[in-house]
Amino acid sequence: MVGKCASLTRDGKPCSASPRPGSAYCPWHDPSLSKRRAEWSAKGGSGRSNKARAAKTLPTALMTSDELAAWLTVCLKQVIAGRMAPPVGTAAASIARTITEIGKAAEIEQRIAGLERELGLTPNRRTS
Repeated sequence: MVGKCASLTRDGKPCSASPRPGSAYCPWHDPSLSKRRAEWSAKGGSGRSNKARAAKTLPTALMTSDELAAWLTVCLKQVIAGRMAPPVGTAAASIARTITEIGKAAEIEQRIAGLERELGLTPNRRTS
């Protein structure tokens, strides 16, 4: 069947899409594809979530402090230019702050352990 879809659009106009082979309807109006359309819509919506957008822009390897600062600068520029949603930029900054604090805590723990070794002290063992 050559021509246009036999269905009407939401505004009542004839659909201008090409029908599927062997059908009078395009993929968006074919009644036999209603379940698949729901799957397509769900998949499409999840790709636009803040989580999905952030995952697309996040580097996958560990970063140095300088790399983290550079990446946050890129995020800031993207938010200002309107290419990144502000909530995504805020989440990235919050996570970066947490990563930085964890790094500082690990450094302090290492320094304390080194001082304890130099002084011949045994660190206190914590029990839970």
